[in-house]
Amino acid sequence: MRMALLRGHHRAGRPSRRGAGLLALAAVVVGGAAACGPNTDAYFELQNAMKSHITNVDHRPVSSVSCTPHVHDTMRGDTAHLQCLVTFTDGTSYTANAEIENQNSGGRHNMPDLYRWDAPPPK
Repeated sequence: MRMALLRGHHRAGRPSRRGAGLLALAAVVVGGAAACGPNTDAYFELQNAMKSHITNVDHRPVSSVSCTPHVHDTMRGDTAHLQCLVTFTDGTSYTANAEIENQNSGGRHNMPDLYRWDAPPPK
């Protein structure tokens, strides 16, 4: 499976299965988007990032993404591992392994969170 990667105010997680290709997108989000902010749970931001990326980049319209466990935030340098159920508008779905990584560690600070997840299977 390939892995989607998103940088910015959002995080991404690493897949448990490796595939032939790697799909990467880097986008820095400046300021506060509607779903972003100090009180927004990290898993909610991950779900929004996945839905947007899979719909707009993979061209697979997503109706919902539901991730567990519900992670509020990660400590500096830590990574949270989640399972996300992605449901497409055509009724099909897949389960993605995902991660939320706090990139702030050592001398690094004010770094955006990083999200990674298993990309959808081929159509």
